Amino acid sequence: MARATGRWLAGGVLTALLLAPAPAAQAQGFFDQFIDPKDGMLDGSEWLAGRTGFLPVPVIISDPAVDYGGGLGIAFFHEQDAADVEDREPPLDIYGDPMLALPPSVSAVVGAGTANGSWIAGGGHLGIWRQDTIRYEGIAGGASINLNFHGSGDNDVLDDAPAGFNIEGFFTTHELKFRVADTDLFLGGRYEFLGADVSFDNRAQILDDADARFDERTAGLTALLEVDERDNIFSPTSGHDTKLELGLWSNVFGGDTDYWRTRLRSTSYWDLVENLNLGVKVDAEATGGDVPFYHLPFIRLRGIGSLRYQDDAVVSTEGELRYDLTQRWSLVGFGGVGVTFGADPSGYVEGAGGGGFRYLLARRLGLKAGLDIARGPEDTVVYVTVGSAWAR
Repeated sequence: MARATGRWLAGGVLTALLLAPAPAAQAQGFFDQFIDPKDGMLDGSEWLAGRTGFLPVPVIISDPAVDYGGGLGIAFFHEQDAADVEDREPPLDIYGDPMLALPPSVSAVVGAGTANGSWIAGGGHLGIWRQDTIRYEGIAGGASINLNFHGSGDNDVLDDAPAGFNIEGFFTTHELKFRVADTDLFLGGRYEFLGADVSFDNRAQILDDADARFDERTAGLTALLEVDERDNIFSPTSGHDTKLELGLWSNVFGGDTDYWRTRLRSTSYWDLVENLNLGVKVDAEATGGDVPFYHLPFIRLRGIGSLRYQDDAVVSTEGELRYDLTQRWSLVGFGGVGVTFGADPSGYVEGAGGGGFRYLLARRLGLKAGLDIARGPEDTVVYVTVGSAWAR
């Protein structure tokens, strides 16, 4: 729940950069900064480059697990340290101009709801400090989320009649990473806490499921290792990003249950031929111990809802082809498969795929945005994509 909140915050903030209205006193000539003098196309580079202060933030949610929804937040963009900008040697963009420095640190508060009655409210901070040698992400808030539990492994009963439940409580997550010398390696840690109150629509439906416990606190500390060699943190076209997470949840950290969780994520990008780019994501996750059912790994693919296919271990992989029609417009096609593993040998093997488009929204940040339409085993889902679709 806490990690999902962070994604909603990040996506909403980036979307808001072009949707925020101008103050009335500055309306004349305001929109001139959104036209790129290089090609006369809509572009947010100058707007992004000069943003400080408060900004309204629309939040867009599209996950079949909670239905469609949205909300509103307020973001505060902190002024960037001049040394962080001057000391960088940025790459060049599509017209040979230097790429803009990383965006300033952002603080935000947000409230959002979905069509199935779920809601979430909280605040967070994204800090990029000391010339990008320190990265911090922190969020805290409360939520009430309505979901369905389909059991772990291939559960014939709950597959046909999933158990609806509500999870409500307070959450907080704090992640801090440090760059190692002048390399692409980051080391750090993350602390997560969730005080959950779980209620099922029909409690008798899941009494025989050992994983389906109710009110409890979970708290964990995760060691992080990341090697980030991508050419762009928003919409990469080349390079690799590999993240290893080793987490332990325990009453020592403030929880009620003991278990471990590990995850390895890798994304890679290559230019195959002119105007054709390939991206590949591999995501492997495993848990052990006294794991709450809502923290079991699940298949993470566009077109499949969160928590839909769960088990003790999950491996998902997805490929994406992007064809650049022009320097601004691109078409994308994607597809993938996920496999679950557990004590029950009959796990899930599920696939999903679809297509969409991208528009280069801010060329001097390399930021693309667009829409994806994905079809999974049960749902067709429309996603608003800002930056990489693999941020979650």
